Amino acid sequence: MKKIVLYCSFIFALGACKSKNAETTTTETTTANADTVATATAPATETLCFEEKVGKDLTTVTLTIDGNKVTGKMDWLPWEKDQARGTLLGEKKGNEIVADYEYMIEGSNQLEEKVFVLEGDKLLVKSGELEDKNGKLVMKNPGKATIGQTLVKVACK
Repeated sequence: MKKIVLYCSFIFALGACKSKNAETTTTETTTANADTVATATAPATETLCFEEKVGKDLTTVTLTIDGNKVTGKMDWLPWEKDQARGTLLGEKKGNEIVADYEYMIEGSNQLEEKVFVLEGDKLLVKSGELEDKNGKLVMKNPGKATIGQTLVKVACK
């Protein structure tokens, strides 16, 4: 009889251990699934490239969009004239991007606010009269801005 009680106690203890391991496995699986869901719903970083060619003039824009943060570069390369090459740092709200464009032209550094609109496979660049505010060129009247350039999406190099 003692052996049977001992044997039953051993089986019971073994079953309790198995049950505890099963709970641990379930908890670990649930945690892993939650991490997978969080990763799947997190906004992906996207890099987009655009260009506009007018005759021999070329404008290129590369944008890296991470959530609402935007970084990139913009090069304005007119044929046989001074060029402007610089970086973009801004924010995306809906399909509009407002960015600081820091560039060098004719040997001097400039800081200018750029407003872009993403529209399908196009990047529209708003333009308007500029004024200097604390060393940065900004649109004097953004409500009167017009589309100054239309760049088309291209494969990034």
